[in-house]
Amino acid sequence: MVFYGTNGTHLRTEPLPGAACPNCASPDTLKASVFSRYFHLYWVPVFPYSKPTVLHCAHCGADWEGKAITPELQPLVRSLKQETRAPWWHWVGLVLIGLGLAWGITSSARNSKEDEVFLKAPQAGDIYTVRDDENATDYSLLKVVSAKGNTVEVVANEYQINNNQPIKELNAPAKYSKDSFSLTLLELQIMRNKGQLTDIDRLGAD
Repeated sequence: MVFYGTNGTHLRTEPLPGAACPNCASPDTLKASVFSRYFHLYWVPVFPYSKPTVLHCAHCGADWEGKAITPELQPLVRSLKQETRAPWWHWVGLVLIGLGLAWGITSSARNSKEDEVFLKAPQAGDIYTVRDDENATDYSLLKVVSAKGNTVEVVANEYQINNNQPIKELNAPAKYSKDSFSLTLLELQIMRNKGQLTDIDRLGAD
């Protein structure tokens, strides 16, 4: 279940000197309270989106909000809102999302470079995640049983799974074919360029 919605925080309450109450006409009795409304995801504030303001008369107890505030008082309210900033923690979710995206991009680039290294210097035990073509959603595995010169000997996994990280579920000895076949490094590179070879794992490698 996804929990999301909006919430608000009181930021400040300030008097409006010189302003008269629109209801009872009493001078210097108005106070303006500014709030920050923010969107939250799993109760973590993501970003603020508005600063509603409520006017209250200490003499007659009347309140006004939004468009109900008279045009004469709107400039004072607008100025107070401009001077008021939402607290930093109202942006925490957006910051976390940004950090997560940055980490994902960095991790993907690092994994891609690691795959290139493994592809150029294959070792027995390397596991290739493969699919039929770049649009396929079912993935399987090829395991390197030996590598010599520009050729690798691999065995194919006999199962497919709708998961682009199938190694945890499919990498069991009994799930691989007993018959091996050869692939050249050029063929593997072509498969990678076409999106057929999507990942290379060298178990035990840092």
